[in-house]
Amino acid sequence: MEVNASMVEINVLAVIDTEYVKKNYPNPSQDASNPTGIDHASEYLLVTGARGDVSGQGTADLSFRANVGDLVAFTGTSIYANSDDAVIVYGITYQTGDRVFNQFVSNLEVRTGAVMPNPDVNNGIPPLNQEITFSNYSSTVKQAGSEHFIVSFALYTLDSSGENQTLYGYYCWDPAITVS
Repeated sequence: MEVNASMVEINVLAVIDTEYVKKNYPNPSQDASNPTGIDHASEYLLVTGARGDVSGQGTADLSFRANVGDLVAFTGTSIYANSDDAVIVYGITYQTGDRVFNQFVSNLEVRTGAVMPNPDVNNGIPPLNQEITFSNYSSTVKQAGSEHFIVSFALYTLDSSGENQTLYGYYCWDPAITVS
């Protein structure tokens, strides 16, 4: 099978098991510049758009094929789809290994007509359209190799009213990605 040499966009979704994080790391940093490190048992990475086979799908460490110049974008959510506990990824930085990626940058995208389930209809359909801001961190692939990097995220929990999400703490973990 011939692989297209043009740039492709590869999307990585990090789903965080926030119950595990809160149970095992109950006293997180309140300083965004010094997040609490966590193990790899609470992160589930899913990738789409990679070139060829992917290994490690659904784990904290992925291995996928990409070409130099491909765009890789990371976004995060809680296991609750950010409805109870919420996760916002706020940084991705190089740690060790090959420098597979150029510097990651934060991207915000505002969708003025994003769909949300309609609360006035039993099954939510037809949906309502409203403005929603989506975020990701992206970089282009600089070279093949294996890189360990730090993904930092803020965890928010519902307050006692059940209506407002407030900061619980700042966390990070160190995934490894192999690009061949």
